[in-house]
Amino acid sequence: MFAELKREIDNLVNFGTISQTKMSEGKALARVKLFERETDFLPVVSLSNSFKKHFIPVRVGEQVVVFSPFGDASSGFILRSIFNKGAKEPSLANNTTEVMEYEDGTVITYDTQAKELKVNASDKITVIANSINITAKTTNNGDVTINGNLVVSGNITDSRGDLTGHTHSTTDGATAEAR
Repeated sequence: MFAELKREIDNLVNFGTISQTKMSEGKALARVKLFERETDFLPVVSLSNSFKKHFIPVRVGEQVVVFSPFGDASSGFILRSIFNKGAKEPSLANNTTEVMEYEDGTVITYDTQAKELKVNASDKITVIANSINITAKTTNNGDVTINGNLVVSGNITDSRGDLTGHTHSTTDGATAEAR
């Protein structure tokens, strides 16, 4: 009886490494290697409710904690992603900045002190929406493609000046204002 109780207490909280996942089946389930044994497939704790679902793929080799509330390692759940030698904190992380860094080099940061959101995409950004309203001074250091109409309630300028209120020469030598 004492040995069984000790085993249950030992199984309450364990550190391990993801050894197998069911991600290819679209399921947030994984097996964890705990010392010399492996758990059954256990659910992975994620942010998910009727308000929001946030999915981050579980990866083999990810260091995790297994909680088994009843001392049975086959009926617990996985709390994931412990920073370690193989998965260190992102280089831009600090006390005022949230950092999301992806394996392809894309980085999204929000600094509450600077009040600045940065998106550094390794390739394209696609936004699909019925309407986008931007109220800000913007700087673009690359190409922008707009498929549809651009409606502006302010001025548009470029390096040569005002594109909204300038005039054009017409074919008959007169001038015309921009439309």
